[in-house]
Amino acid sequence: MAVIRKLEKPQEENTLYIIDKKRSKEEHSDSNWIISYADMMTLLCIFFIMLFSMSKMNTPEFESVKKEVSEHFGAKYESPTEDLGKFINMVLVEAGVEKQVTMTSDGTSVSVAFHSTMFFDTLSAEISPAGKEIVEKIATKLNEYQTKKNKKYKIVIEGHTDSQAVVGGPFPSNWELSSARATRVVRLFIDKSFDPKVMLPIGFADTQPLGADRNSDGTWNGENLAKNRRVILKILLPEAENVTFGKKETQTPAPASVPEPVKQ
Repeated sequence: MAVIRKLEKPQEENTLYIIDKKRSKEEHSDSNWIISYADMMTLLCIFFIMLFSMSKMNTPEFESVKKEVSEHFGAKYESPTEDLGKFINMVLVEAGVEKQVTMTSDGTSVSVAFHSTMFFDTLSAEISPAGKEIVEKIATKLNEYQTKKNKKYKIVIEGHTDSQAVVGGPFPSNWELSSARATRVVRLFIDKSFDPKVMLPIGFADTQPLGADRNSDGTWNGENLAKNRRVILKILLPEAENVTFGKKETQTPAPASVPEPVKQ
């Protein structure tokens, strides 16, 4: 009996050993997919990082999302142009025109819209003495501010007109008129030591109205005509890479029976 027991015991141990070894081999085989999955995730992560590094971010939209997320979680949102906006507002207050302009910010630039009559006479691209004083004050203060901050802001000047036809004068259409006005303001900034490489004048003519120039009955809307005639000073952050176009507003087509008046 003792002999039989000695023979049985090693057999049991050997059997258990074989089972455990087989189980260990199966478990090791089943976990191999984790290594392949981790490699795939790493490659995908690198791929998307490369795509992101080569892409150009839409900063205004990004800042809008950033603001919504911050407000949703109760955090304080700080715009990249917050300090610049406060400074420009202070300059406008010093110039006494803060109530005559509209200032906006989109996270990548600060824009100031001036009524065109503050700078120009009817059908003229020669800036008025009062308008020249305002522009020169803004340009001087902004130049001092960017020197202090060790930055070089990009300046875009937009010229906008209403849709009334140009009658007489040196400009054949609103395109030439709006472009000439924008260029004239740019020249004042250059005269105040701004780098011409960061200056950009744009003439939009009547393609970016704030409101319809015509009423529903085809008559002119005087209030909207005045709003649409404007000059916009846009100050962009140094890292801004593009100039976005504003939203276009549709206007009521003019009936053929309504005569075109002389531009006001």
